[in-house]
Amino acid sequence: MSIHKGLLTPYLVNRLLTEQEKRNQLHQGQPHSEHPLVYEDDTVIKMNSTYLETVDRHYSVKGYPSLFSFVLFVTILVITIYGCSVTFDRYFFQHNPLNSKRIFAMSIALICIFFSLCFLSKIFLKEWFRKTHYPIRFNRKNQMVYVYQVDGTVLSASWKKVFFTPYEGKLGIPGWGIDGHILADDQETVLRTFSLGFYGDKDDMIGYWEFIRCYMEEDVLDDLSKTIFMCPPIAEKKESYLFGLQYSFRFASKLEWYQLLFLPYTLLECLSRYIAMQTSKIPQWPEEIEISCKVASDDKIDVSYKNNIQCLWRYTLANLKTEDYIMLHKQRKTAAKRIKRKVIARVIGKY
Repeated sequence: MSIHKGLLTPYLVNRLLTEQEKRNQLHQGQPHSEHPLVYEDDTVIKMNSTYLETVDRHYSVKGYPSLFSFVLFVTILVITIYGCSVTFDRYFFQHNPLNSKRIFAMSIALICIFFSLCFLSKIFLKEWFRKTHYPIRFNRKNQMVYVYQVDGTVLSASWKKVFFTPYEGKLGIPGWGIDGHILADDQETVLRTFSLGFYGDKDDMIGYWEFIRCYMEEDVLDDLSKTIFMCPPIAEKKESYLFGLQYSFRFASKLEWYQLLFLPYTLLECLSRYIAMQTSKIPQWPEEIEISCKVASDDKIDVSYKNNIQCLWRYTLANLKTEDYIMLHKQRKTAAKRIKRKVIARVIGKY
């Protein structure tokens, strides 16, 4: 399995939960046993007292599948056109004999090329001419989860009835994510599956789960808002090429600057990402969901791209000025520790 599960390949449904999924279940209503600090990984589009909206898991690598598939598509197509022109010139215009074996071989080759082109076009069209992103909305007030799916439908599920479990991607880009399963009445059969917006290290994955869980269950919204510094500006408008480039970097430290050696490739990948954004439509939530997610006019929690830090380039390149880094790091750590203390105090008080 890979990070592209659910986009390029379908989820495995109408199956029983595996023993590993049961053993590693992420439980609602209780903090993770490791009590990690919360971590949102720049996935938040909007956050207020009513709902939290995040990007999908495929958003961070958008442009990667379409770049490779389109380049390969064009390469095969150009070679095929050139080969056909040479063949026509040799066997038709110059009147050279064309025996049955050559006809058979060329027919097989053209059939293989046709299906290869169909397969490759199917990959890049999974990103182009679709939706700019597939948002996930967590409604804190009515305890519902709304998932905008790749096929254009919206999945609605009760927060407490979703079976969340870690997912390990091993193909392509290795990493960890979180899958949510909708189960049948027997609580064993998987009917539907969706993925949360995070994909990365296992420790950070646990922190991301705590971020989502704390939003839905704990009284820590103000503290959570202080851990968010970068929100994708994609709710009402399409992502620009510049922001796509910034989002593609997001270095954790200066040790990752070696990746700048691959800048030419990154620029091409972001071009493919930009094409995907410009040819796709912005997803629109159904009216009934918008009504259930109506935000109070005097809501004190209002997090969006409008609150992004000013020095966004420095932030994404892990090159903040020393005083800015210390300030933001202290703000995030202080808020995260305060959340942890409140959660522990609530759990102790409960028992």
